[in-house]
This record gives sequence, C-alpha cells and structure tokens, in this order.
Amino acid sequence: MKIGVSLGISPREPIQHTVEVVQSAEALGFDSAWIADVQLSMKDCFSALTLCAVNTSKILLGTGVTNPITRHPTTIANAFTALKELSDNRAVIGIGTGWTAVYSVGEKPSTIKQLERSIIDIRSLCTGEEVEGNAGSRYHLVTASGKIPIYIAANQPRMLRLAGRVADGVILMGGASAEFTAWQIDQVRRGAEEAGRSMSDIKLDLWAAIGLSDDRAQAVDEVRHWVASQAETFSKWRELPDFLRPFEHEFKTASDAYDRLEHMSQHAGHVASVSAELVEYLAFVGTADDCLAQIRSLEPLGLDRVTLAFRAGGRQQRMEAIHQGIIAPLNAPAT
Repeated sequence: MKIGVSLGISPREPIQHTVEVVQSAEALGFDSAWIADVQLSMKDCFSALTLCAVNTSKILLGTGVTNPITRHPTTIANAFTALKELSDNRAVIGIGTGWTAVYSVGEKPSTIKQLERSIIDIRSLCTGEEVEGNAGSRYHLVTASGKIPIYIAANQPRMLRLAGRVADGVILMGGASAEFTAWQIDQVRRGAEEAGRSMSDIKLDLWAAIGLSDDRAQAVDEVRHWVASQAETFSKWRELPDFLRPFEHEFKTASDAYDRLEHMSQHAGHVASVSAELVEYLAFVGTADDCLAQIRSLEPLGLDRVTLAFRAGGRQQRMEAIHQGIIAPLNAPAT
C-alpha cells in the first residue's frame, strides 16, 4: 500500500517551505503530495505545485482538492496541463463540489450533476476535444497535451457512486475506521456497476489524519482540527449511516462553532467541539506501531493508498517517524 501526504499552506508559512516539505516527502518514500485549494485561509496551491514540479522527480502532485465553483473547468484544465508538463506527467487532479473555499465567499457547492459535467469537460479539454459552454458556445484547449487522472473527493453515497461512474480515482473523505471505509467502497462499487466499469479501473485513496505520540492524549489533540473539519461536513448529511449516528450531536456542535477562515487551524476555537472518541474513530492516533496496525487492518479492503494529514509544526520529524514506523514496514519484503 502506498502512503501519500496531504498539506495545507498556512498564511504564516513560506511557500518555499512547502516545497522543501514535498522534497523531503519524496526522499522519505511518500508517493504523492496533495495541496489544499482554499483561497482565503491558505496560500495558493498552484504556485506551490508549480515549484514542487520543478524541484522533485518522482512524487505525484495534486490538488487536495479544488472545485469547479471558485475555479472554472477551463482554468483547472489549463493549469493542470501546465503542471503535467512541468512535472513530466506526475499531475493528478483532485476535485470535489467545494466546501470551505466556496462557502467562505458566499457561494454554494456545485451540485453532483454540475460536478459530473465539469469532470467530463475537464477530461475533454485536457485531451483537446471540443466542449459546449453556455448559450451554445463551443471551445477547446489549445494547450491540451493528453489525459490527466481525475480523483473525486467524496464521502456521501451519491458522490461516491459518481466517483465509481466517472473518476479515475476516489479520495475517500471519511476517516480511519474500517467500517466506514468499507461502506464507502461499497458505494463506489455500486456506481462502477451502474456504468459497467470494473473496480480495477478506479484507484482507492483513503484520506485521514495521523497523530503520532507515545502519549495517546497528545496524539488525539494533534488531529482534533482535522476531525473538526470532517465533523462539520457530516452535519450537512440528510441521513447518517447507523455507525455515525452516535456522533450526530458532535457534528452539529462542530458545525455551529466552525470558523471557515480558520479552516484546518490547530488554534481555532472549534477544535474543542469534538471528543476524543470521535477523533479515535476518524483518525490514526497513538504510537507508530498503533497506527501501522490500524493501516494494516485496512489492507483487506483493497486500498491503493492511504494519504495522511498531520499538524504543520514539526512536519519533518513526523514524516521521518511515518517513514520509519509505517512506510518502511509496509514496503518490507514478506518473510
């Protein structure tokens, strides 16, 4: 199983530092780096991805994630065509309906139908095909240079089924629970079956936060900010699956408290809205051995990758610990 890293660029963090983090991630065996696209509370992801492309050689580079509301499909297609060129074909489009980036400017996330159309258009634009715009207009991308993989970030059933129908990969935005992940993969499978596709055509990438510490309470506190952001999205679900219902009150509390201008900030007040129990359900927490055991328990589900998010402070030390305690053992020859 491959291990990726999810990053956001804090307003206080030099973009060059993010490039150095990605270079280090490549050297430590992470196979991919995904940078958040949240325009008001984080620095620009495409500026960072461009620098990463020309300063690395192996690691995959993607948005984690963009959306078709704050970025038009033509803009996404053109930007990724350039990133594909600069990275020598290592670009991956991570896309969703939009959440914090969209709500923070008073817009609404795209509908699933709009997202599906956007993905079809982006794919067509990247391969040089003509697409139809508003009022019957037709256009194509003159810089097109070929297909770029598109991963849909999803956690709700309809989005997961959309990923099964049209995506090259799915970013499973739920958490570290095997129960939750299996449920999500089943939804993707249903979508694939509807479209006559094989699951082997769809990469499965589980995203979750990781808190590494011998002190379990400290490990939990390290990832509360990530779990609070997930809880806020779950509050909008029309119907929760049975295994999430015990946390329904926490989802509402997180939603009421959430400050989108402090998205993913460890210092935001809303991080206190989630319990240790919820954190342990949605994130990998504990020692490296604890987290490795959690990840190994997911192997029977057929995941291609687990992408890890962790606090910005001490990233180098954490990546080295993940390499030593998780990546190296996962890649070790069977004995």
